[in-house]
Amino acid sequence: MRRAVELGKKSISEDVKKPVVGVVIVRDGEVLGESFRGETGEGRHAEFGLLDRLKSEGIDVVGATVYSTLEPCSRRNEPKRPCASHLMEAGVSEVCVGIYDPNPEIYREGWKLLNEAGIKLTDFDEDFRDAISTDNAEFIDQYRVAIGERGSAHYDFTQNGGRFRIQHEDLKFSLRTSECGDDSVYIIDHAGNVAALKHAREFAEVDDPGAYDWSNYTRDISVGAIGAIRVDGGYLMVKIVDVKCQNRGATHTEVRFDYEIRRKRALPAPGE
Repeated sequence: MRRAVELGKKSISEDVKKPVVGVVIVRDGEVLGESFRGETGEGRHAEFGLLDRLKSEGIDVVGATVYSTLEPCSRRNEPKRPCASHLMEAGVSEVCVGIYDPNPEIYREGWKLLNEAGIKLTDFDEDFRDAISTDNAEFIDQYRVAIGERGSAHYDFTQNGGRFRIQHEDLKFSLRTSECGDDSVYIIDHAGNVAALKHAREFAEVDDPGAYDWSNYTRDISVGAIGAIRVDGGYLMVKIVDVKCQNRGATHTEVRFDYEIRRKRALPAPGE
């Protein structure tokens, strides 16, 4: 585990929103090989790159244990194939995972594929997981944090207490959502800073968010509708674009939304 974390730091990632990944393959106490993202070619995933290299050297990994700092990928654009598939075909017996992919669309999907193939799954120790998360902070934050006055985002609202952070200059918001119905979520703020911007379907239709009813601590907002939360200096308006939940037949749990931040209106000076 420690060696995989060290290797991950050497990753040659295409940009900061791509993960850093280290991998070590061991059998009967012998290290068969080790690698990191990008070592065997630009954009090449650590597990596939290592398996490909070992195969070219005539080294099989049947019955081996794989230590990977990131959950093996479950999807690739054709003609590429996911690392989980390559590991299954290679005949490994166990995969020890550092952290799971923070992308809500594929979180634990690689784990599921390997588990269904009869491969034993274990997790890295907590201290190593913390180190991996630190090394991958920018990769992870794209699914937990948004920066800017307006934009779009998506995240898994069953993770991290259902919270997503949005920041623009000095204004900072913690958006918290939870499951509601087939096509809606609850927006929650126990300090009573939540409003449903009723009948508005576009942000341009809202003149002043402060004019709405702010008497409740939670509001259910359906797909296409707009909710808002407030802080001392302004408002975060959120339009729900899509909701997916596993217990309603979806393959993952996710909320997609557009957002816009508005500052509170300044009071006119005396005499104006």
